[in-house]
Formats: sequence, C-alpha cells, structure tokens
Amino acid sequence: MQTQEEERAKPKNPPQRIAVVVPMHNEAHNIARFAERLSRVSEQCSGTLFVVYVDDGSTDSTLSIVKDQLNIFPGSRVVELSRNFGKEAAMLAGMDTALTMSFDALILIDADLQHPPEAIPEMIKKWAEGSDVVIAARRSRLGDSFARRVLSKCFYRIINHLADVEIADGEGDFRLLARRVVSALCSLREQDRFTKGLYSWVGFRQSRIFVEYDQRSSGSSRFSLSQLTALAGSAITSFSAKPLRLALYVGAVVGSLSLLLALWIAMQTVIFGRVLPGYTSIFCGLMFVGGIQLMSIGLLGEYVGRTYIQSKTRPPYVIRETTKGSD
Repeated sequence: MQTQEEERAKPKNPPQRIAVVVPMHNEAHNIARFAERLSRVSEQCSGTLFVVYVDDGSTDSTLSIVKDQLNIFPGSRVVELSRNFGKEAAMLAGMDTALTMSFDALILIDADLQHPPEAIPEMIKKWAEGSDVVIAARRSRLGDSFARRVLSKCFYRIINHLADVEIADGEGDFRLLARRVVSALCSLREQDRFTKGLYSWVGFRQSRIFVEYDQRSSGSSRFSLSQLTALAGSAITSFSAKPLRLALYVGAVVGSLSLLLALWIAMQTVIFGRVLPGYTSIFCGLMFVGGIQLMSIGLLGEYVGRTYIQSKTRPPYVIRETTKGSD
C-alpha cells in the first residue's frame, strides 16, 4: 500500500486552460456586458479562462473598451485587424493567435450576447468527458423571422443534399474545440472560408448541448440578405462539385428534348403536310436554352473564380497590432 507521503508526491494534473476567442465588429454597446457575464461564468469553471478578442475593423469605441477591460482575464490578448475582413477571417485570426499560447481547449463565441456565456461550464464538462468538439446547438429559431427560418431550412436541405459532409441546422460557431481540432482547422488556409463546413470536414468526436440563443443585446445583425445569399453560394461551391454535374445533366435533358421536338415537327411536315408556324415557340425555346447556357457559364465561373482567388495565396487577414494583457 502507498503511504501518505507517496500519495502527496504524485504529480498533480495542471489546471485546464481554456481560450475564449471573441470576434468583434462595432460591439461597443455589448462588449462590456459580455465581459461582465463571462467573468461571472469563469468563477464556475473548473479551469482558467483567458480571452482572445479579435477586432475586425470596428469604427466605434469597441477597441478602446476592450483594452480597458483586458486585465479582467489574465493572459488575454487583443488582436486588431487592419480592416474589416469578415467574421470567418476574424475567427481564424483568433485561433491562430491562441495556438501561439498555452491552452487545452478553445471556445468560439460571439460578442453580441446571442451566445449565452452561461453555457460554457456545461461545454467544458462535456469536453472533460472525452469529446473533441462540443457544439452548443440552438434549441429553436423562435427569435428569427418566418422568412429567415424558411430560408435557413431550405439552405441546409440543399447543402446537405449536395455537399460531401453533413452540416446540421442550428449548429453555429458557438462551440468548444480541443487543441488538436484547432490545429487541424488552422492548417486549412482556404481564402473563401465556410467554417461551419470545415468543422464537419475535419471530423473528431463530437457531442452536443442544446441552449436557447438570446436576442442581440444591442444593435442589429451584420449580415444582410445579399450577404447571407453570398455565404450560401460560397458554402455550396466550397464543399461540392455536384452543381457542375447538374449543369451537365440539365444540358443533356434540354438537348434531348430539343431533338425530339425537331423530329416531331419534321414528321408533322413530311408525313401529314402540316406547316407549323410558330415564331413565339421558337423565341421561347431560344430564350430557354440561352438562359440555361448563361446559368451554366456563370456556375462554371464561380468555380474558376474560387480557383483564381486561391491561387493568389494572399493571407486571409492582416494584423495591425496585438495587445497583451498582464500574465
């Protein structure tokens, strides 16, 4: 049997270090309340939390407020991007910065308080049980408008039918990632990123908790309908080549129907002696075929454009300055 001295001599497990990455863009009215709620939550966590704030080109006082509160969480950082690169690039910048520091797991969370920080202790508990990824999935979309709920459901049905990986509705960026998952995500240097798809692509063991997302504490959504549509298009072209094959199939069907129509007209004229005038039908047929051709060319252009952008190998973001808090 081991003596008490031998038991005390055993090395103790070091406390878990949790990095919290917070992308921000004009969140001056929310960030102070976010830091206050996160501070209260940190007292309930088994590990120690530090924050990596990423300012994505804010034009209000977000940056100065964050710097004033930086020492609430020892060892935190503020990463200031040189301009607004978008949320996907800001999250990547936060994860890249965290990888230069010591941490065991990383949590991605928005600063607008739609993601409740109070869910973090349960996420850490799930991770401690063996999960590499813990997803804080939204319980319902009751806070969204009817049109947004319908469009979201249609988008996820389409992309899951086309893409090679499954992307579940209601699973956003609010999630905990083990360090090895963060390393895998940061190794993927795609120019036009769709991180929700990359989460599924890298795999690892996943678990879920369900939380009720809150309304924005202040301000309005940064994503307009056109931006969400562009993001949906980027998601589909990033994870599937099926639209190109679909264009091929549509072209084959239209060509076959056109050939059958030509044979039918020839039979009507040669066998029955009927002359079939129809400038309107010819015009409609030409417009239909022309529309299919333009759509196919545009679809091909989307893929070529993505290849062109990726070939430039530009960095996804540029850092203007990094501010370190006290250790």
